[in-house]
Amino acid sequence: MSVDFFWRRVDGRLLDELTPEELAASVPHWSDNEFRPLREAGTLMAVERNGCLMHFALMGADAPSFRVARLPVYAGERRTGGKEVSEYGFIVGTEVVVLRSEEVRDASDFLRQVAVEDLVRDLESDLAEEVESLGFAKPWSREWADELAADLGELKRFFAAAAAAGDAMVKFESG
Repeated sequence: MSVDFFWRRVDGRLLDELTPEELAASVPHWSDNEFRPLREAGTLMAVERNGCLMHFALMGADAPSFRVARLPVYAGERRTGGKEVSEYGFIVGTEVVVLRSEEVRDASDFLRQVAVEDLVRDLESDLAEEVESLGFAKPWSREWADELAADLGELKRFFAAAAAAGDAMVKFESG
C-alpha cells in the first residue's frame, strides 16, 4: 500500500484559468524533469508513503497535545475531469484538489500550532494501528515515526512559505 502526495504552489489566477487536466499536469511526479528544480525552488512538495499517515495524524486523530480545529491541508475544492482515450469509450479521469490563497494561509496558521514530534509521539499506538489497517508491508517503527515527523515539519515550512508569498495550491495524490 503506497499513496504519494504532491503539493504545488501556484499563482491563484491559474485555479480559474486551467482545466483539471492542466492543473494535474502542472504537478510533476518523481521521474518528471521538472520535479527536482521545482522541489529545490520550494514550490513543490512530495511525500512517499507518509501522506495518508500525515492526514490521519492531522485530521483523524485525537492526540492529547493537539486539540485544534480541522485542517485545510487535506481539504479544498475537488476538481475532476476526464477524456475518452479509446474507441471503446474508456474514460481516463483526473482529480486534483485546489486551495485558494486564503485557504493556504488558514492551513499555515493551523500547522504553525502543531508540535510535530509531540504529535507523532502522542499518536504512536494509533499510527501503528493505522499502518496495520492500511495494509502496509512494513510495520510501524521508531525510524518510521522520525520520517513522519520530518515530513510533517517539511509540510509546515512549505505551507508557511506559500502563505507568505500569497500562493494558491494544487494537490494531487497518486497511488
